[in-house]
Amino acid sequence: MRKRWLMTLPALLVLVSSSFALRESMAEEAGLLAAKNFSGTATITSDYVFRGLSQTGEDPAVQASFDYKHPSGVFLGAWASNVDETISAGNVEVDLYAGYRNQLFENLSYELSIIYYWYPGGGHDPGWDYVELHGGLNYAFANLPLEPNIGVGFNYSPDFYGEDGNAYYYSGTLRLTLPYSFGLGFELGYQNVEGGKTTGPGTGRGLDGGDGYDYLFWKIGLSKEVLGFNLDVSYYDTNEEEYFGQIGGSRFVFSISRSF
Repeated sequence: MRKRWLMTLPALLVLVSSSFALRESMAEEAGLLAAKNFSGTATITSDYVFRGLSQTGEDPAVQASFDYKHPSGVFLGAWASNVDETISAGNVEVDLYAGYRNQLFENLSYELSIIYYWYPGGGHDPGWDYVELHGGLNYAFANLPLEPNIGVGFNYSPDFYGEDGNAYYYSGTLRLTLPYSFGLGFELGYQNVEGGKTTGPGTGRGLDGGDGYDYLFWKIGLSKEVLGFNLDVSYYDTNEEEYFGQIGGSRFVFSISRSF
């Protein structure tokens, strides 16, 4: 327990510093509860894919989010989706998150946040719920053709899904603005899980008979806004379909969403 508290200390520091930033900005920014600070999104997708793995057994998903973002950079929100019963006994995933997002200098922004993944539906051993800390950088080349936008991110969990020990996730993204307002996005991610109750020592469930697992996933997506709706078709794949089975195989996913 002491180790877990030490691991989550950086996230607590982020939230404390964010609260100070919010308090200072309140003197300058009127309307803490202004309608413009709130937003929501509703999505229907042919498959809920998380880091290359289907969370719905390749079935469709209905998703929704509700967010608050203050002009100071402080944000918090909630996101929910149906999932397969093998992921959550209640067939629901709820993500709660909070953090701080701002610019280091022109065109370069950063984000620090904490995410709690909650799977309602009764007790389970090993436990499903877990926490991740996230840090990311994003740079926009606003004056170049296609307006490239690149990002890098790092997530860390001290006790991953299934009480599976330390987990590290590294990601890189590239987004391009195409003619006729199409968007083209690329993502490459690497997930490493050390292994604990689910895939750790003695379980025999790790990759290649070892402890834990690691894999690469990649995504290519094309999107466009039509009549206020965002349409997206994306291709996902991983390098470990043999380990994960069909949920880790290649697939095309179509989504339609609307923000409010």
